[in-house]
Amino acid sequence: MDIITVAIQKGGTGKTTTAAVLAQAAAFRGRKVLAIDLDPQGNLSFALAAQTGPGSGSSYDLLNGDPPEGLIQTTRQGLDVIPAARDLSTISTGRGSARRLQRAVEALRARYDLIIIDTPPTAGELQYNALQAATRLIIPLQADIYNVQSLYQITDTARQIQESNPALLIAGIVLTQYDGRSTIARQMREVITGKAAALGVPFLGVTRAAVAVREAAALQRSLFEYAPKCKPAADYLSIYDSLQEG
Repeated sequence: MDIITVAIQKGGTGKTTTAAVLAQAAAFRGRKVLAIDLDPQGNLSFALAAQTGPGSGSSYDLLNGDPPEGLIQTTRQGLDVIPAARDLSTISTGRGSARRLQRAVEALRARYDLIIIDTPPTAGELQYNALQAATRLIIPLQADIYNVQSLYQITDTARQIQESNPALLIAGIVLTQYDGRSTIARQMREVITGKAAALGVPFLGVTRAAVAVREAAALQRSLFEYAPKCKPAADYLSIYDSLQEG
């Protein structure tokens, strides 16, 4: 079973969209998928139509030792979700605390083809847990000079986590909301993919910008149901398929 963490230490890079649509792509391909939302903002939970709030189990409960079976929701999008909770921001550090998620998902390995984890856009306990549990890391970036530093930061963090989780592979970068008509976007694509190559990080592809992505998320519908012929749907499906081949 594959456990993919989507992470970057910067906001506004398309991180949650990448996690959501890759989970939807896996479900579209007939895979059994679990999405775990570790971002206190809960945007992945919303996009995948999970219930949050009082009475709903959450990834906060999962990290605090509750059995995962009682926290999983099956949403109308055809995939399972353990949603976020605001209390995630209060998660404390302690000896072995970065392995909490790794221990929790062990019991789920036989049930799913893919677990995908969304993370906060900052380094810290939640991101470390997600990387410690993962078999692959996907790094979403935009074709922007300010993303270069974030690439170095998350790569450095992943290398450190690999010391305790040697199964973690840096699968590669995805350039999100990409508009190839812009000269500066094309130039920054060359810069970022060049920097990534120098770090030994593969380039997985681009996802083009389209309003359908935001509309599908707002309506809590799978992109592959709402706008299956839009360009980002094709892009994310291609990236998902390439991950299965790799």
